[in-house]
Amino acid sequence: MEAHRNTQSASHVVERDSSRRIPLKENLYVEFKSEKHRPQSDAEIIDNIVAFANAEGGTLYLGVEDDGTITGASSQHVDISGLAAFVYNQTVPPISVRADVVVVDDCDVVEIEVLPSQQIVASKRGRIVQRRLRSGDVPEVVPMYPSQFIARLSQQREYDYSDQPAPGATMDDLDSRARILLRERIRQSHGDRHLLALSDEDFDRALDLVVEGNEGMQPSISGLLMIGTVESLRRCVPTAQGSFQVLSGTSPRKNDDPFILPLVQMFDYVDALMQPWNSNHEIKSGLIHVNISDFDHQAFREAMVNAFCHRDYTEMSPVRFRIDDEGLTISNPGGFIQGVDKNNLLSAQPHSRNRQLSSILKTAGYAEQIGRGVDVIYQGAISSSGTLPDYSQSNVGEVILFLRRAVPDAAFARMITGIEQRRNASLSLWELIVLSLVAEYHRLTVDQMHEYSHVETRRLNSAIEGLVEEGVVVASGSGTSRSFILGALAYEEAGNREGFLRQREMSRGQRTNLIVELARAHGGVITTAQVMDRLGLSYISAYRMLKTLQNDGILRHEGSGPSSRYRIVKSR
Repeated sequence: MEAHRNTQSASHVVERDSSRRIPLKENLYVEFKSEKHRPQSDAEIIDNIVAFANAEGGTLYLGVEDDGTITGASSQHVDISGLAAFVYNQTVPPISVRADVVVVDDCDVVEIEVLPSQQIVASKRGRIVQRRLRSGDVPEVVPMYPSQFIARLSQQREYDYSDQPAPGATMDDLDSRARILLRERIRQSHGDRHLLALSDEDFDRALDLVVEGNEGMQPSISGLLMIGTVESLRRCVPTAQGSFQVLSGTSPRKNDDPFILPLVQMFDYVDALMQPWNSNHEIKSGLIHVNISDFDHQAFREAMVNAFCHRDYTEMSPVRFRIDDEGLTISNPGGFIQGVDKNNLLSAQPHSRNRQLSSILKTAGYAEQIGRGVDVIYQGAISSSGTLPDYSQSNVGEVILFLRRAVPDAAFARMITGIEQRRNASLSLWELIVLSLVAEYHRLTVDQMHEYSHVETRRLNSAIEGLVEEGVVVASGSGTSRSFILGALAYEEAGNREGFLRQREMSRGQRTNLIVELARAHGGVITTAQVMDRLGLSYISAYRMLKTLQNDGILRHEGSGPSSRYRIVKSR
């Protein structure tokens, strides 16, 4: 069972009580079925399994009430010896499940684990259903209609909608002026030069802007999206829309109705809409002169291209841009494709829902050639605002990126610029993430950095090692408790040497508070070994801190040798 469970996506967050194996409540990946009054029918069980297979996978529990109360499965379902074979024979294409019986409070609960299918699954009775969340984040099983098949297969990377003939489109629907813009973009970005020498017909074929249709060559979905006329887009791909909104508090300052344009014009149009709302801030310090925008332009541009490139064009919803007092939100219909989630964006292999469209955008220089546009978004966001991009609101139906408005942090900007000037080289993305986190949280372990950023620990360790060698970051402690703060060199680059001294003083105060809290958690008593383990200190450092608290009248020393300990005598 464990080997199977580890194949589930890291984004499947399931709330559990440490004392029981069964989750506490239902969500997209967990379904409870009561058998208190009657056994679940075969059809009900199969429908729930099919729904999981057609969504993100999950686990069905027989013998649990909707509120999470364990009441036990019926006797006819506790024998699971033939369950996997039954499911295999009742699904088309056949799917495999893992079944187990979990005993909780003397009650038998049947646990059926289902992986997401690469194909669309139906029951033998011809029912095709899927699992989704309705309002209030309540899961439900609903029909999957033929119009939704393309979206599902695209998400699974089994179908490229952008490579299909555009329905009802003819060669006259391609805009010659838009084609000229595309050629010019390829020229400016130093793309594939041989394309520029081709005739229009060969140019369209080489980029797969046209494909073989039922009546000869016709524009592909990608072709219309890139260089189609506005009229043809409205007729053949009406989903290719964007919207732009600016709010001050709750009052709209700008509210553009959904607009539709070929992408060679769309990107510049949205860029122009953004420009008046993206203020610049000038930071000067000695030889350092930095201009910081509210939103880093390169990060914004990459996020915009990503949104139009990876969106689901079968969904009738625009790519939305919304600026408010907090920052910029960019959302696009269609969740992350299989294998990618908000927790592994920086480590997952780059894939696109619309592979042909992505290829054209790379060839034309709009998108990153190696498909690592998300790295550009992170680097730009951190360099301007000092904070990480936020994808936490994304869900199965929508990718939502929030870029916090840059509050000019002169010290952070001076630090980054100073380090890069001294190196005569840019900081890596991983180094920027480490510096951003340590600057925000003051003191962190590698595990905490991983928790906040979801960056692989090997990348964090590599970045930290170089920063420590330079003196930009300072380490203390050892093992898993080893923690890191900004070093004196980082504060000197920021023009704030006193800040380093204050940080060290603050860190000692934090340690003191932590020792007292740790003692309270252990019945008012703490040992030197516990302080060494929890704070990652050497014996002498832990001993000195405890003696200081003893001298301050906060702790009282008791015993000697192995029984030596300190007891709280005064609350702080």
